[in-house]
Amino acid sequence: MLQRILKKDMKRRKSVNIILFIFITLASVFLSSSVNNILVVSSAVDYYMDRAAVPEVSLFTAGTDEEQEINDWIENEGPLVRSYESGILVILAEKSITLERGGIETSFNSNGASIYLGTSDADHCKVFDENGKSFSLNKGEIAMTSGVMERNGLEPGDKIRIAEGSVDKEFTVGLSTKDAGFGNDMAGMTRLIVSESDFSMYKLNPEADLLGMYYVDTDGAADFVRELNDQGFLSVMNSVTRSTYAMAYSFDMVMASLLILIGICLILIAMLVLRFTLVFTIEEDYREIGIMKAVGMKGFAIKKLYLIKYLVLVASGSIIGLAASVPASSMMVKGVSKNMIMEDAGANLWVNIICTLLIILLVMLFCYCCTNRLNKVSAIAAIRGGQTGERYSGRGGIRLHRRSRMPVAVFLGINDMLSHVRRYLVMIITFGISFVLITIPLNTINTMKSSEMASKFCLDPDSAVYVKDIEKQGEGSFKSSKDLIEGMERVRSELKDAGYDAELTGIPIYFLQYEQAGKTGKSKIATVQALGPNTGFMTYQEGSAPVLENEIAFSKDIMKENGWEIGDSIEAAINGKEEKFIITGIYSDYTQLGRSARMNPVMDCSNEIMFDYWSIIVDMDTDSSQSEMAEELNKLFPDYGWSDAQEVIDRNVGGIQQSLQEMMIPMTALLCAIIMLITFLMERLFIVREKGEIAMMKSIGYRNGYIRLWQILRMIWAAVISMAAAVPLSLLANHFVLRPIFAIMGAELKIQVIPWQVYGIYPGILMAGIIIAAGIGTINVKKINIRELSNLE
Repeated sequence: MLQRILKKDMKRRKSVNIILFIFITLASVFLSSSVNNILVVSSAVDYYMDRAAVPEVSLFTAGTDEEQEINDWIENEGPLVRSYESGILVILAEKSITLERGGIETSFNSNGASIYLGTSDADHCKVFDENGKSFSLNKGEIAMTSGVMERNGLEPGDKIRIAEGSVDKEFTVGLSTKDAGFGNDMAGMTRLIVSESDFSMYKLNPEADLLGMYYVDTDGAADFVRELNDQGFLSVMNSVTRSTYAMAYSFDMVMASLLILIGICLILIAMLVLRFTLVFTIEEDYREIGIMKAVGMKGFAIKKLYLIKYLVLVASGSIIGLAASVPASSMMVKGVSKNMIMEDAGANLWVNIICTLLIILLVMLFCYCCTNRLNKVSAIAAIRGGQTGERYSGRGGIRLHRRSRMPVAVFLGINDMLSHVRRYLVMIITFGISFVLITIPLNTINTMKSSEMASKFCLDPDSAVYVKDIEKQGEGSFKSSKDLIEGMERVRSELKDAGYDAELTGIPIYFLQYEQAGKTGKSKIATVQALGPNTGFMTYQEGSAPVLENEIAFSKDIMKENGWEIGDSIEAAINGKEEKFIITGIYSDYTQLGRSARMNPVMDCSNEIMFDYWSIIVDMDTDSSQSEMAEELNKLFPDYGWSDAQEVIDRNVGGIQQSLQEMMIPMTALLCAIIMLITFLMERLFIVREKGEIAMMKSIGYRNGYIRLWQILRMIWAAVISMAAAVPLSLLANHFVLRPIFAIMGAELKIQVIPWQVYGIYPGILMAGIIIAAGIGTINVKKINIRELSNLE
């Protein structure tokens, strides 16, 4: 009997059942695959760090002059050191590398990262092939990460030439690698791997620019770094902890987190729709329920009829969703695994299964709660269609005599919503959730394109263009701010000769040692300095910019970490002597993941080792946009790397923005399809419920088109109300979802909202989908004739 009832019910409400089935399936796919992806990626980071033997602390030194002293200190005095290893990398300038494809030489694109030449023989920060296995290179072969190869259009067998000093050698690309320490875009470093014999040629070259590396395994990374800073080694430029390396891979989980949010929202939508359809079905079946109660059937036996139906729908949808989530998980993990070595993701199939079972359990529990209303209905009331014949309160809504000038279709649409608020609440909540979901990636993209984002990367958003890699061919990278100033003056002169009256401002990066006057404990901090006419573009949260020679500013995290305040005196070792500074300001930006200092522009740091320099700010009077100017100057001066602010940002945050942009169209299409399905479902159910009212309107002369307009207008009112209610929810999502994500990179910033996009274009797309779906759903109005007046209450 149950089978016959179930079969009959499935056939009677095909469209409703199909839509519910689709929602459950989609929710299972998104939630299962996304949770699995997060677990895989989060565990994969630690697995990859262990597999590659990334040390607790990595030290970078300028050259090898203090090699013996540093080795002696680590070996004899380094706190809690278990083991350590030292090595050497050769620093390469981008211009020293050329590619040859089809007999044509092209330049190498490092995407703004520092380039190093090394080998694969170290026991720490190991390099693997694409399959996660060790490899060896023959003489004349070179290997690099797949990201570098894709960016430069390289394939195994292509030629690459490295001319550094007096050494000029051509290599054949052998394979692509996975490099835990140097392979992520966020790291800002690229390592090219060659054989030991080839590396020796460059390392022993007297003109080679060497970078010392120390890999230290210690049980107290913070204590080790603190005591290392107290030693005062002049050549030590920077120290990077294992957690910093791991953080660079944490952004791979952003997309998975967003998809989990989508999955959860789909489940909420599915449950709302399920409740609406279940309540509607129960009300439609009141007479049958009354007969079953009258013949003695218990409440649970009646509930079981509905629960079995939805169990079949939910279970089948979840199982199909489970099957689809397995390849979906593999695709999501595959995108992340380009940079990492992972354990077999198939071992996490249990995650998909558990998520599927939880969805089934949660939805069925919700169904059971919704059927509790059967307990309150007596057999007589059920036979009467759920009515007792008495009404103790007037209906809500608006009065016709007070709205005599309002068109009938408009009046009916508004009156329906005000009279049956709970009936339309499902649509309002659903539309609101869809609206909030679409604003999250949209606001993320707009924030990444904002002028504030550019300023967080030490860029003046109002400048004409930016330039990097201004070293001459074979000149090597700049070693000091003096070299940088000379290079900027040369480029300025070249621009003037070409008709561009430009001013250049460089941002050198030093690693200087600081300590508070009268207190022990030293900190080596990445320090930037604006050298040039444009020194007032950097913003501050508190205090003011350092202007005088004895003034300095620190980032918020550095101030908090050291317990410093504005007005404190700080000492720093510069040019071999102690200099005293007064802290004048606190700021927040993304330099060194939010841990940096800003030196005043008049302090002479020309004798300090310059670790690198930031993109040079170029100011000139022009009507062209930054992208147009970059394109124009790249044609005139192809040896330099001209770019706009967005390119600089993209180089430093990896492919997050591109991934989000690629996701906007399919996500908008998905959300539009969801609300169209819901609108169609609701409209069909409303028409079934309102056959009597529609028949009465036809009997007094209203045409089908006018009745359909009434049906469509109330859907539009529901959408407008939901979008208005979703605006504050969207702002809350900006504060509690997006701001913490951007804060991971080390700075606080305001989430940017472009009103015409967030409150115009995309809601307009959703609204168009609602109107189309409502129009399709009201086609059945034509099939209703005046004989349905018998169904009118």
